[in-house]
Amino acid sequence: MLLPRLQVTTHKPIISSEITAFQKAFYDEDLREEYRENGKEHVYLELYDHVSTAVVSYDFFNKIIGFEHSDIDSFTQSLSGKIKTLLEFADVKSCYVLSHIKLDFCGDISDEFKPLAQAYEKLEKIVGADTYSEAFQVNMEELDDLIEIFFWTVRCDPNTPEYIFFFDEAEQFRFNICKYGNIHLTEFNQEKLSDEVLESLGWTVIKSQEYDQFTEDGGIEGRRINL
Repeated sequence: MLLPRLQVTTHKPIISSEITAFQKAFYDEDLREEYRENGKEHVYLELYDHVSTAVVSYDFFNKIIGFEHSDIDSFTQSLSGKIKTLLEFADVKSCYVLSHIKLDFCGDISDEFKPLAQAYEKLEKIVGADTYSEAFQVNMEELDDLIEIFFWTVRCDPNTPEYIFFFDEAEQFRFNICKYGNIHLTEFNQEKLSDEVLESLGWTVIKSQEYDQFTEDGGIEGRRINL
């Protein structure tokens, strides 16, 4: 389901506060001034749609989790399965999906790197257009496609949001997929997903530096740097 970001955050104070916290961390007044001088201040402010929103207070618990799987071609299928196991353990039936800033999920759709091009083809079918910057609500049956899409866009396209968050409806936790395919997990108010629980669900809690398990030299095939 496609829905406006504000339809989610207006009624979900923790989700709103998380988006606001990230926007405050990334917001740059000097960059806003550059946009203003070019007559495009409104463009910058549209990206930071929650930077001035009020926040609520809550405790949070952060972890990075992953699993060994060096075959990138079959990785997202395994990743989806493990995420579903985690969500089922937490009795989650659906998730809201929002990016940290209101940036287009459909980045460089002209990129010919095959896995990325296929991801954008799937995303365009889901949103019915070649641009989308609002929110999603997804059930377990719809999760596989978004996991695959956002793994490849975060990994390969710097034009898309770096942080794409999956929040459960009850605001127990959020997670996002990083460029290495690991899950950055944050629980709110109460830590239910202990290291022991996560390991019993097939995850490894990563306490050292992250690395790319799909390549020997650490380079990410398909990832470009904007100059």
